[in-house]
Amino acid sequence: MLLHLAWRRNLDGFDLALAANRVAARGAALWWLGASGPAHEPGDYLCEVDDRTAARIAEFGIVAEPWDGGLPDGAVAIAHPRIALLAGAASVYPNFAYYAMALARLGFDFDLVDGAAIAGGALSHYDVVVLPTGFAIWGLDAAEGITGADAAVRDFLGSHGAAIGSGAGAFYLSSGRPGWTGIAAVRPVHTHEFLRTGVGIVSLRLGPDSIAFGCPPTLEMPYFHGPVFAELDRSTSAAAHFDRLVMQGHLFVANPLDAGIFTDDMWGHAAILRAESPRGRAVLFSPNPEMGDLVRKYIAFDHYIARYLPIHGEAVMADTLRHYRPLDPPSWRLILNAIHSLMLRHAPPGIAPAAPVPAQPTAPKVRLPAAIDAAARRLSLPKDEPLGGLAAMLRDNIRERLKSARQRLEAAEAAFAALDPPAPAIRYLWAGCEAASLAALASPDAARPLPEQLAELETALVLAEAWCRLAEAERHFGRVDGVG
Repeated sequence: MLLHLAWRRNLDGFDLALAANRVAARGAALWWLGASGPAHEPGDYLCEVDDRTAARIAEFGIVAEPWDGGLPDGAVAIAHPRIALLAGAASVYPNFAYYAMALARLGFDFDLVDGAAIAGGALSHYDVVVLPTGFAIWGLDAAEGITGADAAVRDFLGSHGAAIGSGAGAFYLSSGRPGWTGIAAVRPVHTHEFLRTGVGIVSLRLGPDSIAFGCPPTLEMPYFHGPVFAELDRSTSAAAHFDRLVMQGHLFVANPLDAGIFTDDMWGHAAILRAESPRGRAVLFSPNPEMGDLVRKYIAFDHYIARYLPIHGEAVMADTLRHYRPLDPPSWRLILNAIHSLMLRHAPPGIAPAAPVPAQPTAPKVRLPAAIDAAARRLSLPKDEPLGGLAAMLRDNIRERLKSARQRLEAAEAAFAALDPPAPAIRYLWAGCEAASLAALASPDAARPLPEQLAELETALVLAEAWCRLAEAERHFGRVDGVG
């Protein structure tokens, strides 16, 4: 049967994408609606499933209605992507972790790859490579200290592959320096001097591109020294432009984005690019939609301490910070749409061959929830109020959420033994994410600003929460009847 999965009927929640992508991962034909109609909006899905899968979609809490008649105008088949996420020296933790939590929350399984794996031909098993911010601005070979990764990425993109890049990853997909892929035949205004911009929260004005499906005309997200583009080649189009500086930031990099520099160098310039040329296809994000409400929350916390706390007091600031939703940031819709737009097909595809699943690593002696809790207990909070009270509220919220995360992790991992692929790969990707988080928590730097220490704790927690949701969906849709 053909089902209509509408964002409007499902409160625009990401569980809709989670369900659609997990069903597609198991072979269901999926269409993406690119135009509106009497009963549908751009970005809705049509999904062809059997009665059992339809029942499981309903049991998952998704409103899905039978679609009568043929496919509407603008319905395009999409393939479920095989995604490689760069997680080597060019994109160390937590840079890759933001994309890991976004992809997992949106229902995509993926594998972590480093420069050595890419140089060894690993990308032949994937459809999309995701390049987070970090040190890719100097090229993968230079950042990873190897030879062959840059050439392998070019070969991948020049054949069947596509790419998504944020910040430094977007630089790498641009033109103007040897080693860059040159997919977008445009040069950033600043190359060597990329630190001229800064850190903050910016608002983008979205254009008439499918990347904006389901989004308002403007959208806010973190920005960390991403490329600014002025002149565009005909093979490159702008999906969004810089519209407004919402807030300066100091988080992780003490280089706040100056209002004058934003006005002079960034306002009105392209912030999201779509590129398609003989060198390949890519979406370039100058800002960082993957960082979403998590990083935005702690940029805001840092900003409130200096500016708003003395005026509004602890109660108002606590209420504001409490309502950030790190697992449901609006900017992740851009990532979802970008991936779908790179996986358009003329007809519903079959299931692509999966990448080989490595042997499952030994479970660490200390699991991530316990490590987060221990790090939270070690956190040194200021005694002065109201700053100390705000920080304690954030810390206590993290520890309270840990109780649920610990139980969910244990249940999901125990259930995976009864599931068929891609469940083993999903279990393996969590092992890599958990190991990176544990390593970061094992070497705390008490001299770092308090907002950064709190952000590190919540990053590890949100990563676990996002993987739990992916694992729970995989368990629900992939369970053996009567098991799980």
